[in-house]
Amino acid sequence: MTMSCSSIHPEDGCTLCFQLSLLAKLMNDSYNEQLRLSERHLRFDVSALKNVIASLSGRVPSDIVTFSKLSEGRFNRVFQIYFKDGQCVFARLPYPSTTPEHYTLASEVATLDYLRLHGIPTPKLYAWCSTKANPVGSEYIIMEKLSGIPLGDVWYSMTPKEHHKMMKKIVHREAQLMSLNFPAHGSIYHCKDLTSEKKIPLPGQKDVEFCIGPSSHYSWWHDGRNTLDIDRGPWLSPTDIFRAVGERELCWTKTYAKPRLPYERLYREVYNFCKVSPDTHIRSLSDYMKLVPFLGFSARTALHRPVMRHPDFQPNNILVSKSNEIVGFIDWQHSSILPLGLCSWNTETLPELRRQYVRLCKRGWFISLYAAFTRRLNEDHYDAIYDNSAILHQRHFTSIGTSWEGVSTTLRADIIRAMQSCRDLIATDSVPPTRGITPLPPVQYSDKVVQDTLDLDSRQREADIAMEQMRHALGVDVLGRVPNGEYEAAKELAEEMKARMLEATKTAHDITEVRHHFPFDDFDEDA
Repeated sequence: MTMSCSSIHPEDGCTLCFQLSLLAKLMNDSYNEQLRLSERHLRFDVSALKNVIASLSGRVPSDIVTFSKLSEGRFNRVFQIYFKDGQCVFARLPYPSTTPEHYTLASEVATLDYLRLHGIPTPKLYAWCSTKANPVGSEYIIMEKLSGIPLGDVWYSMTPKEHHKMMKKIVHREAQLMSLNFPAHGSIYHCKDLTSEKKIPLPGQKDVEFCIGPSSHYSWWHDGRNTLDIDRGPWLSPTDIFRAVGERELCWTKTYAKPRLPYERLYREVYNFCKVSPDTHIRSLSDYMKLVPFLGFSARTALHRPVMRHPDFQPNNILVSKSNEIVGFIDWQHSSILPLGLCSWNTETLPELRRQYVRLCKRGWFISLYAAFTRRLNEDHYDAIYDNSAILHQRHFTSIGTSWEGVSTTLRADIIRAMQSCRDLIATDSVPPTRGITPLPPVQYSDKVVQDTLDLDSRQREADIAMEQMRHALGVDVLGRVPNGEYEAAKELAEEMKARMLEATKTAHDITEVRHHFPFDDFDEDA
């Protein structure tokens, strides 16, 4: 692979600033805080980074008067640098735990360049390096500072009429993005940044320097997956993607999985607080591979078409001007090109979009407004939102791509549901009907296995609801994070919650279970 470093000198008079991907609040972790901090611990040469930044505008490091940490996100740390004349530079460095090295940053760089070339407003790049093998000792990226402010900062002050106009602009830009034509699925790169990897050039005359290469999404690389000899793309058909995901998880589970307690601690009671063997999961993955030829979308439908959507489409990644014009979209890390049928919003994911905006909007008509403009401006996406085949495929894609964490029931339950809805699931050209009869996938379970699996899955769903209620009460997100300013209060409330649970227990065994498996205590994640 190519380890790329690039430095582009701006024209004289340009203001050199980096626009971080909409810095969220600093977050603490409600459990295993020290482990998360160790994963984010980054050693690098500050002087070398100052040299890089200063040289971009013909300055010297002594022109820098302050260098301070501005914020931390899920994958990156951002530093803020001021010069004597008041100009500011932001530098973003990924954590050592951010994967994959080279591909993540190289793909984001190419994605930003490609989208800007096609009229999608994104920050310009001034300097970047996709490998730690440089004087700084870390990957880094420096971009221009866009002049807008986060939509989330002004949404409250907007009138309903302004909300209406803003949503129309957002959907128009999303439709513009999803109208771009790609020859395959994967991630965008500059051709020069991929040497030995499989790549498919983009066909347009002005796109000759770009190609589709391996997926840069972390799901293909984390937790040892970077060591596996697997197909990470690019892929020509949705069926190829489903096959590759299944092979990835089957290879990883056989290589690394071991008996363990479920990672989700509220699931542990479902399994009698015993370690679960990965053998059942391996069998379910093998069953899934038998379904692969039946998965995908007909090439005659829009659901088959490769499209790109923003990887984190939420208000704080949309920058707007004082006159409510969209200035740009930021935070394109881990962007992927997938078939429309896999990356569209649907009736299951739209509630998640609503939750992202609920603090801003407080109005139930948000989703209706989004859907109305999507129907008018992006008809294929609107149709995909309510397409039952797309919904089933997305559910299955998520299930098969989820790491085994001590639970084997979810995947098997989804396979059973797929069998029950096979007529909606079978939509490929590769398995045509015979004499008008839709072929049945070659997977069968006994009535007892079906019932036992669905019963266990139902108990897990009840635990999911309870966990969501607890997170909501504590103000903790699904990753266990809480804003710094709310951290101490959340910890106190969690302790009170645990105390009440202990008071409600009736046996010594129950007390032990609460003490050792409370979901907001530190715990051994590999146990």
